[in-house]
Amino acid sequence: MVEIENLGVTVEEYLDGLTAGIDVLELKRLEARGIPTNLALEVMAIAPKVIDGTATPEEVVGASCFGGSPSD
Repeated sequence: MVEIENLGVTVEEYLDGLTAGIDVLELKRLEARGIPTNLALEVMAIAPKVIDGTATPEEVVGASCFGGSPSD
């Protein structure tokens, strides 16, 4: 049987996240693995494009690797 994780997210927080376009449960799972929030959000944004093959090399590697500043 699969164990249910308690990520400390209320139904209201989850629904608010979905309204904002963020899967709060996935975000919490990534954070629990030590991934900082800003990077977790980037991973969540690019993953669907990588999976369906529509991501550009710049999106996969990140703009800062192509001459952008870290604050971009």
